[in-house]
This record gives sequence, structure tokens and C-alpha cells, in this order.
Amino acid sequence: MDIITALKNVEALANGVNPITGETLPEYSPYNDPEVIRSLFTMMTLVKTAQKGKMSIDNKRRINLAKGLPKNAGLAWTNNERDELIAAFNNGALINELSEIHGRTKGAITSELKKQGLIEDIKKSI
Repeated sequence: MDIITALKNVEALANGVNPITGETLPEYSPYNDPEVIRSLFTMMTLVKTAQKGKMSIDNKRRINLAKGLPKNAGLAWTNNERDELIAAFNNGALINELSEIHGRTKGAITSELKKQGLIEDIKKSI
């Protein structure tokens, strides 16, 4: 079992829901005891915090995809990837295309192109 599935199961239990059936747990269930609920939320927080500090690139990509994000969302740009972005942009690639190619949001592409001085920040006048 992967950590994402385990966390989803624990979160369901902490919220009083059977993670298998989706049904509300009975009132007499030990999972409805306030101390158990606090313990589950505490453990989820600890696991999430530990994952953030020591997460591998592959784990981050898996989590991004599980959340419906582009695979490289939030990851640092490598020099090679930056060079490829610049070359593709200079050859006429559009932001949407670059977003797909690099597995990043359109905002991340735009931001990196601004950092590289390839596009300007267009401010709307009031």
C-alpha cells in the first residue's frame, strides 16, 4: 500500500467514515472517541510533515498526479529543463504546449519565462 492510500484511509476513519464502504461509522465505534480522533489527526499531520521534508522527486510526482496536478508542479527547474523551455519558447511554442511538455502549470511556465527575461509582466491599467 502506498502512503497516499494509507493517509486517505486514516483520514476517513478520523472523520468517522468507513474507508471501504463510505458509510458513517456507528456511534459506539472506537473511531468516534474524541481521543482516538485526535490521535488519528495528530498522526496524519506528523506523516504529512515528515513526507514534505524528505520526499523524493518521484514521490512528489506521484502525489501531484494523484491530486490532479501536473507531474512537475512545485519542483525546482533543472538547468537542462530551463534550457529546453527557452529553446522551445524561442522556436514559437505556446504556453499551453510548454505546460504539457514540461508537466507544469501555465503559471509556472509564465513565471519562468519572466525570470528569464523572455516575456514581460503585463499590468492592467485601471
